[in-house]
Amino acid sequence: MLLRRCHWLTVLLGLWVWLSGLSVAAAHQSSVVYTDVQLSGRAVEVTFQLASADLYEAVSLPQSRPLTREEALTNRERIAAYVGQRVQVKNHDVLCPPELQSFELADKSDGFAVVQTLRYQCPRSLESTVLTYNLFFDLDPRHQGLAHIRAFDRESEHVFRDSSRTLQFDHPLTVLDNVRDYLALGIEHIFTGYDHLAFLLGLLIIAAALATSGKETQSTPQRLLPSVGLRYVVRIVTAFTLAHSVTLIVSALGWVSLPSRLVESAIAASIAYVALENIVRPAPTHRFLLTFAFGLIHGFGFASVLREIGLPSQGLLWSLLAFNLGVELGQLLVVTLAFPVLHLLALRGNRQPLRGRPLETLLVLVLLSLCALLLCRFGLPWPNVCVVVIGGPLALLWLVPRWGYARCVRVGCSAVMLLFALLWLVERASGRSVFGGALG
Repeated sequence: MLLRRCHWLTVLLGLWVWLSGLSVAAAHQSSVVYTDVQLSGRAVEVTFQLASADLYEAVSLPQSRPLTREEALTNRERIAAYVGQRVQVKNHDVLCPPELQSFELADKSDGFAVVQTLRYQCPRSLESTVLTYNLFFDLDPRHQGLAHIRAFDRESEHVFRDSSRTLQFDHPLTVLDNVRDYLALGIEHIFTGYDHLAFLLGLLIIAAALATSGKETQSTPQRLLPSVGLRYVVRIVTAFTLAHSVTLIVSALGWVSLPSRLVESAIAASIAYVALENIVRPAPTHRFLLTFAFGLIHGFGFASVLREIGLPSQGLLWSLLAFNLGVELGQLLVVTLAFPVLHLLALRGNRQPLRGRPLETLLVLVLLSLCALLLCRFGLPWPNVCVVVIGGPLALLWLVPRWGYARCVRVGCSAVMLLFALLWLVERASGRSVFGGALG
């Protein structure tokens, strides 16, 4: 009888141990993330399929409480930032910032999965690219990342493990590829550089005023002097081009180097000076020499971009010249779009009603729309672009006939520019951001 009881106790104990083992195994089942990696051009696009049970740390939840669908949708940016910090892409040792492209939820038998796509945009075309995968290894050393990779028309599979976290892709570029890259970089730098745009606009404000003459009264119409304004524009653009081309090349090649804080502070000071001179001197003299001197400073600012991303070993000189040409093309495009708008605003100074020149108004709208599209194309937020680039000039179209170009644009806009330039100067000289870096 005793033996029979012992036998049943042994069977029950064995069954309990077996069931306990199953529950422990289920509780410690290694996590798996499925990824789709696509490399092309200057970007790496990675689609992640993440189990909801693995995202408790990303949204600061206890491991024992499951993530709900509502919490996942509410914390989409937080989850994207969590993944972007742990999965990084570098090209030529330069970090490529991730941007959330899509976010959705997918049903699973044991809950749901978060499916999100991050786009890592690199400054240069992909040539020597390293993808580093550090998801969940600190939470689960047995974690695996199963990756399907499409790189330059080739497909492959890879498994990321705790002992194997990096994957390198090599794709040789030609001299023509590098020239195309740096030409695009030069154009982008003009349209994404608030300070360079402000400096150019500060110079063009006076050029538009010089293209008209006569008092701003209803009885005395203004007389067009386009040749004066155009000559002024050609002179200042030439001075700026010659100057920054010299310092861009010598700085990019490492022949002359200045501290970044000094250069950026001097650029802000140059904008402040031009804006202040616009206010106090309606027809400033020696702008050619002034623009040349300030152009030397801006050239060091342009070169700082090249120092951050580097220059290619193959076709170095051609790439440098292409970047400089891109800067010039972007600058000429800004002048082509902005100067006609400012010139038409100057013509409004004769206090003609807004409905008096519908074709001019239509031309202004077209030019402003093109400018807004270009700025949005280079990654600037479209609400800000619409308010500043379209809303501001349209307000001036209504104000200038009543208050005059000199008061509204030459003084008013220059005063706003002066304020921003002084804030930039404080930021750059002190090394601290004002308003959380919202000033650019």
